[in-house]
Amino acid sequence: MSKRLSFVLLSILLATTAGCSHRHAQEIDARLEAAENNAATARLRADEAYNKAEQAQRAADEANQRANRITDKAKLK
Repeated sequence: MSKRLSFVLLSILLATTAGCSHRHAQEIDARLEAAENNAATARLRADEAYNKAEQAQRAADEANQRANRITDKAKLK
């Protein structure tokens, strides 16, 4: 009787912990997926910021070249 009771209690314990482990694994998977989505969003925003910075640099370079040309023409006069 004692062995049977021990077996039943052990079976119940294993069944309940298996359910908790499954829920815990699902929670970890959900958090991991959310972190991956956040990282992908951050990469996208960083890429967009980098592209805008490159555009600003090109515009500044063009403005600098125009200013140099204007300065050179003024010196020639």
